[in-house]
Amino acid sequence: MGVQGHCKVIIGSYMDESFDYKQTGTFVVGGILGRGVPIFELERRWEKLLRRPDIDIAYFKASECHNGLGQFAKFVSDPKNITPEERSRLDSVTHEFLSLIANPVPYDYKHYLCVHGVGVVQSDFYEVIQDDTARAILGTSPYRLAYDFAMIQCAWAMKELGDGRTGYGVSFICDEHEQHSPLAGEAFNNLKATNSNAAQYMTTFASADEKKCAPLQAADAGVFEVRRALNLALRKWDGQLRSQFRLLADARAMFLITHSKKEQMEHLVASHRPGEPFKLDSLMEMKPGDNIKIEI
Repeated sequence: MGVQGHCKVIIGSYMDESFDYKQTGTFVVGGILGRGVPIFELERRWEKLLRRPDIDIAYFKASECHNGLGQFAKFVSDPKNITPEERSRLDSVTHEFLSLIANPVPYDYKHYLCVHGVGVVQSDFYEVIQDDTARAILGTSPYRLAYDFAMIQCAWAMKELGDGRTGYGVSFICDEHEQHSPLAGEAFNNLKATNSNAAQYMTTFASADEKKCAPLQAADAGVFEVRRALNLALRKWDGQLRSQFRLLADARAMFLITHSKKEQMEHLVASHRPGEPFKLDSLMEMKPGDNIKIEI
């Protein structure tokens, strides 16, 4: 019997990445966890909000909204010099979309969806891969490492939900990536084959175009806030948490934020050969509080 036969409840993990350029800050993978009616309602209300006449955009992307670019260029006169009034308008749009994650089902204020994310500190990563062997093991970017960490984290969450039993399973839906998507399915299967404990909770993998998938747009919005919060928590940035993060945190929709340390990357290098899938089953034994921040 396959793993899906053991899982009575399947939860969808819609995941995307958000990262800082120029090898600074963090590379974060995460998104939203949810299932059934709340995901249906999120998608229905998200699409309706996209089409609302005063917004009227084809898709939501958090970085474009923040910077007044792409779909949001029409809300600003000059993206390089956003006025306070324009910033207020952009922020208000973001708040409306994030509110759908916080409360996807009208008139029902239970917390059906949650946001999660795993960050790789880019300065640590690029320092470690200065070594040729480390680069052959970890890759030339944090992409694969961050996604594998995030998938194992979701499997851990299913274990915690089921009190250690396999009643819950997670199905992954990730944003398509021009470079990595052709190999993503194979990488997922290899990760499961290498991590038997986590594999009990990992069911299926699929990818989709976030511009055509509202839950993936919601994942993008969530992981954008996780990255900003993580950069502040790790003192990569100065400043304070945005009201957007507070909106999710106050609604108890911000579930789990973790980050990798340089020591973890060095351990992976020491315990793997080039081309070998990452052995991450030890993460399934972590306890709440082990590099886990429910609130920042």
